[in-house]
Amino acid sequence: QTTQNLVQITLREWIEISSPKRNGFVAVEEVPDYIEAALHVALELARCLARSEEFNNDGISLASISAENVQVQVAPKRHAWLPQNIKDYGDGTDDRCRHNIHGVLYLPSTDSTAGCNSSRLFALGVVFLELFSYGTEILSGDVLKSIQKSAASSSMAMMCINIDDSDVPPSGRPRKRSAVDKNDSNYADQMHRLKSLGVHDPICVLLRNLLDCVNGDFCGNEAYKTFADVKLDLEMMIDVPLRFLRNCDAGQSCQIERGDILFGREECIKQLNDAYKRSCSGEFNGVLIRGEAGVGKSKLSTIIEQIARDSNGCFFRGKFDQNHEIKPLSVIGHVFNNICNMIAVDIFSFEDEIKLAKSLESALGSRAWVLAQIVPSLSKLMPLQQLSCVSLQSVDLAESVRYLLSTLLSTITKHFGKPIFIVFDDVQWADAASLQMFTSLLYTKKNVFFAFCCRDGDTSIQAEDPFQVWLQSISVFSLQQIHVTNLDYEGVNNLISHDLCVSPRLTRPLSKIIFNKSLGNPFFVWRLLESLKKNEMIYFSRRESRFAWDIDKISDLEISDDVLSLLIMEMKKLPSDIQMGLKVFSCIGASVNEAVIEILSSHLAINLGSILDDATRKCYMDKVAGTKKYRFVHDRVQQAAYEMIPEEDRRLYHMNFGLSICSHVLNGENDDLFFTSVNQMNQGGPEILADPSQKPVIARLNLNAGAKCIELSDYASAIRYFTNGVAFLGPNHWNDQYDLSIELYDSAADAACNLSDLVLAEDFAKTIIHRAKWTEHKLNAFYVMSKTLRKKSLLRESIHYVLSVLNELGEDTTPIGEETQLIDRIRSIMNSIASFPDETILSFKMAERKQFICCM
Repeated sequence: QTTQNLVQITLREWIEISSPKRNGFVAVEEVPDYIEAALHVALELARCLARSEEFNNDGISLASISAENVQVQVAPKRHAWLPQNIKDYGDGTDDRCRHNIHGVLYLPSTDSTAGCNSSRLFALGVVFLELFSYGTEILSGDVLKSIQKSAASSSMAMMCINIDDSDVPPSGRPRKRSAVDKNDSNYADQMHRLKSLGVHDPICVLLRNLLDCVNGDFCGNEAYKTFADVKLDLEMMIDVPLRFLRNCDAGQSCQIERGDILFGREECIKQLNDAYKRSCSGEFNGVLIRGEAGVGKSKLSTIIEQIARDSNGCFFRGKFDQNHEIKPLSVIGHVFNNICNMIAVDIFSFEDEIKLAKSLESALGSRAWVLAQIVPSLSKLMPLQQLSCVSLQSVDLAESVRYLLSTLLSTITKHFGKPIFIVFDDVQWADAASLQMFTSLLYTKKNVFFAFCCRDGDTSIQAEDPFQVWLQSISVFSLQQIHVTNLDYEGVNNLISHDLCVSPRLTRPLSKIIFNKSLGNPFFVWRLLESLKKNEMIYFSRRESRFAWDIDKISDLEISDDVLSLLIMEMKKLPSDIQMGLKVFSCIGASVNEAVIEILSSHLAINLGSILDDATRKCYMDKVAGTKKYRFVHDRVQQAAYEMIPEEDRRLYHMNFGLSICSHVLNGENDDLFFTSVNQMNQGGPEILADPSQKPVIARLNLNAGAKCIELSDYASAIRYFTNGVAFLGPNHWNDQYDLSIELYDSAADAACNLSDLVLAEDFAKTIIHRAKWTEHKLNAFYVMSKTLRKKSLLRESIHYVLSVLNELGEDTTPIGEETQLIDRIRSIMNSIASFPDETILSFKMAERKQFICCM
């Protein structure tokens, strides 16, 4: 609309035309629409006054701030029922449409008396009172004139200040009240009358805090000081109505609601958007998001999810757990399972389905069956049944799986038009096989955006840890690093304002205290708010219809500077059954599924399911959407719950839980429960077992777990299980458990050699050679020893060792010829193999006869 096409009417006329009152009665169904329009009028007026306040040093004329001088600009539409001077107001569809507002301004009054700042704010309150009451008289005319007269005088009248005993904080210390509503019976019930007209509680509070300005220097703490503050509060009511414009009562507002908005993260969000744009041009593979615990790294994944939606892409997320309670590669497998499920649903046509299946068969070949062990949903995209007989053994199974998974991703992205976004959270806890898999996946650059979230400053992660090695190795990839730090004071104040649903101008004193204690760590801030709420220092005010706080008590409170100590202190105040439940869950891991809950409920003779629900209501646990799992809301909560268990009892907890779960999975049908049980028993350790006969049973379970890991190409986890299995063997195990000892040592030597942990491999191999009773049992150890020498680039030494073993085995080594001839033949074979394609090499089957392998 051009200025020439706008009609300018007074605010009073706008109220008269737009009012939901008809013939003295209120059309209740129209009130919300009117209030919404009135909020926009109020905001435009507040903005106009705030600009004048900022640029007009002489001040705003007090008389200009009145319903007669405030002008509303509306778009012209002809309506015969309107008064002639404004008959063009309306939008042609609703005779009482109120949203065709194009501007609000005030006309300077002939009375140039500026008045003081408080008197002008009070005058705005009177205008707003008329606006939101849609012309209904809230204050009697005589009272209003008396107040306005005193407000216009140079010295404003002080009104009586009383304490309303109906709103004393739980601490018992009454707080200072605003003065305006306690002087006269009209003030005592004005807010109730406004509420009866359908006006929201926050608007009523805003009006009261404006009218309270009539008391000048003696007004309440919450009275407005500037028009800019009024503008900000109105903007928040309009922009975030679910938090700043809702009617509340004590029953509805018993919980502090944690918001999803990221405050103080504008730069991080900009970096994420830039990284995605640059990844589209091939500059970046994705991002590495780093920061200390609790700073909100995982929260940033919601921004990546939003970018995915805006780009018509698909978002997937996997989270690792410090306790590794799930089977190896299950996190990556879960992500790729979801990708396959999504494509199976979203595939465009039968022809596309056939085309994708053929491409996958061509790219993956017969080894697709290997990949299906990790990604079962691959069967939805290509036929696998006929491949079930293919041996899972290959020259390098781990490398084969990495190659196959990255090939799967590349093939999918070529056929699937949408970009794929994958977030891996808490990768500092990822197993070595998953970290190596990340490296392979990063070679896939087209239509894939990766985000890895990891924690900085964790003292439990050593420099030689696989995660640290992986961090150094990915420098060759184009990953933009985003460092997430603690919030500044403004960020903390905005966060607290949003979570408490209270104006940021009012939360500043509280935010200052919490910022100093938390140093701006968002998770610490949230837990502090919860703690203060539980201790009734933050409470629901019936008078304000919102959260309020006892700032003096909070200031005097001794608050831990460590979020872990704070969490432990709060947990110790919980009922004993919830404390017990949290301890149990913390032993299991970051998450716990319903199967484990049922088993342990029976074992402990308590209802852990009910306790989980209680812990969820108290914001310690969360239900994982779309699953049968519960998880701790943060890893610090799990850590606090675990540290409540006396150190001498922790291993006993783990062992008892492991034995209990194990008794339900001896048939081996549930791999997740199987790995959970073995991990629990390993954390207990052999020393905690009262019955020595259980040790070889657990050693055998570790052998089986390691074998399952090798099937999934996870040699790092396998060696961990084999080593634990060895630890559970008895002191005289080479006599009492000879066969089991050979199997464990053999498997451990093999796995260590595949991981290039040559010292450990030689140690296990030499022990077998020394302890084994028969030559047949030494064959694999001989083979491992020769491989370790080759991996050390000691080819000559390896040849001499092999020849000595062959002589010991009674083999004729004469045809082998001179050493130089042998070396030349080996190099010739290596050159021939180098010409083979990857698919051919990875499909080579592993030789099975030990005597043959050793001789070779």
